[in-house]
Amino acid sequence: MKKYIIKFSVPALLIVGLLFSYYLPGTGDTKFYVNHESQVLLDQSPIFEKFDVGIGSAKSMHSITTVVLDSGDLLAAWYAGTREGHTDVAIYSSVFNSADKQWSEPKSILNRYQVSDDLNRYIKKVGNPVLYRHPSGVTALFYVSVSMAGWATSQLNMSLSYDDGQTWHASKRLVLTPFLNISTLIKNDVITYEDGTIGITAYHELLGEFSHIVRVDLAGNVIDSYRMSHGDHTIQPSVMVYDDKTAVTMMRDSSHDVEKVQRAISLDAGVTWSEYKATKVDNPNSAVFAFVDEQNRSWMLFNDATRKTELTRNNLGLAVSFDQGQNWETKYYFENPEQLDTDKGRYAYPWVTKSGDDIHIFYTWNRELFKHIHVNHAWLETLL
Repeated sequence: MKKYIIKFSVPALLIVGLLFSYYLPGTGDTKFYVNHESQVLLDQSPIFEKFDVGIGSAKSMHSITTVVLDSGDLLAAWYAGTREGHTDVAIYSSVFNSADKQWSEPKSILNRYQVSDDLNRYIKKVGNPVLYRHPSGVTALFYVSVSMAGWATSQLNMSLSYDDGQTWHASKRLVLTPFLNISTLIKNDVITYEDGTIGITAYHELLGEFSHIVRVDLAGNVIDSYRMSHGDHTIQPSVMVYDDKTAVTMMRDSSHDVEKVQRAISLDAGVTWSEYKATKVDNPNSAVFAFVDEQNRSWMLFNDATRKTELTRNNLGLAVSFDQGQNWETKYYFENPEQLDTDKGRYAYPWVTKSGDDIHIFYTWNRELFKHIHVNHAWLETLL
């Protein structure tokens, strides 16, 4: 096995490198890619189906991500191992057959040794994956890796598949700065721009906790980076695109005092963002996922609690907003301790994938498996 030597840089280089990475050149008139064709089926009965994903992949699993393939099947990925951050953690994959309504046996597609070989550097652990389906049909897997210390020193990598996730090309490290190039993490969905470039919704946890968009092309070249929050304690952005210029981000609050989901808006396709403001939605430092339906209404999955609550992730709610995320009404609980025999559960890291009239909701269930909830727009209408 190869031996790797880690060279530590001086603190000055660290600070300069982090600052440099957020002042890259602009790219002209930026627009989001928006599919204006409505795919909602009329006069449909509500659909609500439940499935389990990931059983048997490892002792502990977390952070599921999914995309829709051209066949209508779903491709999922997540990380799993003895525990989060352990050296045996790998990224696993499974396919949901939409006709048979069955998930395939999980298989390992990436581990730290493979990443070490691909990047020619020591890799201590791998973490959060994010799948993305490009309009061209290429599937991208973005994921974080760590060579030293904890998640705050992570780096962002990507791998491409041209056969719907059956095989993956060698990983490439995304270079945001010529210096240390560390502390870039991901969790939520990816944005597509009109010119075919990609907006990775990322965040930082070193020298401040904030969100930003990393704009790249399919070759893994970093084109630009847009700061989404200029303060602190705003991470794991989930972006809702309303038209080719307007987007809203809902962000996890990692502070110990505000404990509310944070919101900011962009009117220039994510290049600049308003000052973020706290909503009235509680947030116990846990991930949220927001999406837009065919009527441009906003929906958000979240843990309805604060850090002061004894069990902060023992529920998972669904809320709707009619004013682009400024005000929210909770309409449903996928997990609720008042409806269960026990309140000891942990339900977190939601993810949503839309496929025509279908909406697929996922979340971590006690780190033992993932829940997959299939609904349609007719079901959403029953909540209003």
